[in-house]
Amino acid sequence: MTIAEIHGKISEEGTNLSERMEDLLTSDIFGCFRYLPPQEALIPFLNTARSFHGHSLVLPSEIVGLHYSFWPSVKLHGCTPCEPDVVVGIGTEGRHLHLVFIEAKYHSGLSSEEDEGESPNDQLARELDNLDRISPVNLHWSPDLTIASRTLLFVTQDMGMPRTLIAQSLAEYQRKRNKQGDIYWTSWRFLQPILEENLRRENSPQSIAVMEDMLKLLLRKGLTVFRGVEPVTVRFNLPQFYNISPRVYTWPEIPAHIRVSYEYEVKKNG
Repeated sequence: MTIAEIHGKISEEGTNLSERMEDLLTSDIFGCFRYLPPQEALIPFLNTARSFHGHSLVLPSEIVGLHYSFWPSVKLHGCTPCEPDVVVGIGTEGRHLHLVFIEAKYHSGLSSEEDEGESPNDQLARELDNLDRISPVNLHWSPDLTIASRTLLFVTQDMGMPRTLIAQSLAEYQRKRNKQGDIYWTSWRFLQPILEENLRRENSPQSIAVMEDMLKLLLRKGLTVFRGVEPVTVRFNLPQFYNISPRVYTWPEIPAHIRVSYEYEVKKNG
């Protein structure tokens, strides 16, 4: 976790624009995931993902180990090289591995588009292409691991899935590989309620410290979800009149001197 970022020591203006880079955000959040039990933050966050074709991301409930690789350079025969932001391997019994390629964005768009080459070149399409062929050895993990499932996850700050962008990536993949792929998506914003809920019941001082720092970072960057408008009575102790909607409204009697003055003005002005 970059503590300086939480306290605003990295400027958003001038020559230092690091705060706008998704690499820093990715390293902060996924770096913190490594120091928490997977069921407390990482798995609930991944479970918020939905695919372009409408599927939920199904992950194993019994986890025996986790593998992380940050910005691995993936160069496979017949594929355009790629560099996903994070690769997470979720290990289960029997040395099975559920592999998740994660491409994270903050303010920037995709780094490459479709070209005339034989292999997919759009950033998401080529990551999907490499994901389909990669082995644990390519990530410098144990060769004894067997990949049980493969998922490409696209993380953005949007509140809704960027379907047009994902559709373009899937279209190139299908044209050049002659098979249908799928891409999952989730938002950085969906992590906030997960952390808040876990902080209510967490007892470990170490986990509390990590999750509080993550939450502060999300709040600082505005990566939150809209919870609706709180009633004003939550913030203010208002008189009873403002808290109860009367079924019958009664209006006060108009003082005699005001009523006489009003009637005189009406008569005078015709």
